[in-house]
Amino acid sequence: MIRLAIRAALLALAGSSALGAQGALSLQGFGYPGGGLSTRALSAAGALADFDPQSPMNPAAIVLNSRAQGYAQLEPEFRRMTTGGSSVNTKTVRFPAFSVSGRQGRATFALSFSSFLDRTWANQYSDTTLVGTERLASTVITQSIGGISDARIAAAFSPTTRIHLGAAMHVYPGQNRVGIGRVFSDSARAGNFATTDAYSFAGSAISFGAVWIPSAHFLAAADIRLGNRVTMRLGDSVTVGTGKIPLRTGLSVSYNGVPGALFTARIANERWTDFRSLVKGPTRIRDTKDMSLGAEIAGPRVGGVPMAFRTGIRSRDLPFDVGGAAVKEQTIGGGMGIPLVGGRAALDLGLVRASRTSGGLSERGLVLSVGIGIRP
Repeated sequence: MIRLAIRAALLALAGSSALGAQGALSLQGFGYPGGGLSTRALSAAGALADFDPQSPMNPAAIVLNSRAQGYAQLEPEFRRMTTGGSSVNTKTVRFPAFSVSGRQGRATFALSFSSFLDRTWANQYSDTTLVGTERLASTVITQSIGGISDARIAAAFSPTTRIHLGAAMHVYPGQNRVGIGRVFSDSARAGNFATTDAYSFAGSAISFGAVWIPSAHFLAAADIRLGNRVTMRLGDSVTVGTGKIPLRTGLSVSYNGVPGALFTARIANERWTDFRSLVKGPTRIRDTKDMSLGAEIAGPRVGGVPMAFRTGIRSRDLPFDVGGAAVKEQTIGGGMGIPLVGGRAALDLGLVRASRTSGGLSERGLVLSVGIGIRP
């Protein structure tokens, strides 16, 4: 009877979504929207995204790659969330982007795989539970593994030297395994228990973009993503709900009139309420706005190729509420690009400090991003 009561209590706890279990403002709802930013774009706080070939945002930007390239990225984040007088530390290691691109004649093609929503976290805390007439000490372990990815195939061409156009098809596969377990100090008497729910996602979208050079020192870029249906299932067959991949629009302008420097401003909107029919329970979802300013400045030469230094600031909304209150994110970033092998490879390093707030809750995140591109 003791074991049956414990299992019932554990299953009830697993069905809830507690902020304390996640220990992060940024991982609510279906997870954290990384935004498909390469290390270069992230270092400039997202401002360079529409002009960056490695960021799968604007399909027209891939034409700015001078030749074939492969790119991969690693991105650990260290978070500290504070509520009242207590704090919780968590860590997530992401592999947010991978891409390959090549040129054939006047056209450029690229295949990329990036993080769309990341919901990977783990936490544990000490607890006691009343079973019958006895109170037993235990450790509760909660975790979520997975998220939704964005697999994109893109093509771009240049009708003139001043205009670049692109289009892409996106597929959004995903899986999220949410589990909770309880380990008792006296496991010989009570046993240890765990339960896991596995959710899968499948969706698609198309996107279009352009890069325009109206004059010698100005560039402009625009992109739009049109979402199609996305389906969420429990296990292999039970449909939990359907929605649409959010509509996204973005607009950027750059100025390079200062020798060796590029200054960029970007604004984007994402209609996350297209996801609303997938959201269950008390979680609310909001449309979001994303604004950023950034700069990239040439540094000393390494092997005849200049280094690049980047910095930027960003303000954006996150789509999933906490207790009915919106989550705001402010970031400041910096980093550098180091050419290797005479420019045939590049190592990008970025460091971003994020501040997230919602009501009386606050979270500080430190993101270290490492990207490497190889041009054979």
